[in-house]
Amino acid sequence: MNKLIKNKIAVCLISVVFAAGLLSGCIFNSNNSEVTYERSFNHYSKEEISYFIETALGAEFGSTGGVVHKWTDNIRIKVKGSPTDEDMKTLNEVISDLSQLIYDIEINTVIFDPNITIYFTSMEEFSSIEPNYVSGNMGFFWGWWDESGALYKGRILIAKEGINQKERSHLIREELTQSLGIMNDSYEYRDSIFYQEWTDTESFAEIDRAVISILYDSRVELEMTIDEVKEVIGY
Repeated sequence: MNKLIKNKIAVCLISVVFAAGLLSGCIFNSNNSEVTYERSFNHYSKEEISYFIETALGAEFGSTGGVVHKWTDNIRIKVKGSPTDEDMKTLNEVISDLSQLIYDIEINTVIFDPNITIYFTSMEEFSSIEPNYVSGNMGFFWGWWDESGALYKGRILIAKEGINQKERSHLIREELTQSLGIMNDSYEYRDSIFYQEWTDTESFAEIDRAVISILYDSRVELEMTIDEVKEVIGY
């Protein structure tokens, strides 16, 4: 069987009207939201900050300008295509995980007026749905940010054929969590959701949780550079 290819990241350059980019991300699930909230204002280790810089301020393809991009408005997700019951269960679990971390943003599934649309469909249809699709990826995300650097729209593609349920559940978690603004993969931590090679990981490593905490720490603002991020979080 051919080796599965995990989603890569591609980012378009910012235009006068809008910016577009392939993004990916990572969320964490905590049973204690109070502890999680406090964690976001504590000191991060150099290892955590370095991993954040590698995954959130870089891009697999193209260029992000090396600055912070993230959501500032509520995220409204619409599902299209043919998801399985397990697909929907995974999606709801990831939404729940996100909601325990990102306090200023609500994340819900909707029927009307979405700003993220997830398609569960054949890979043969990927290019017609998203012209920027990179061939070979069984999970794919394309997103847009505005002139301030805030993400405001996303499109996610999940293959319904050629992978088993565990692999598809992994892609759902990876693509939705990476759509938060974590644009790059890494070879550094095999148990990380951002690991470059194909995996079917269904949970987040502790360092993944730190990366998301840093991105959505209120001290980390849109379009901050690497040096500015280091300064505000005490590198």
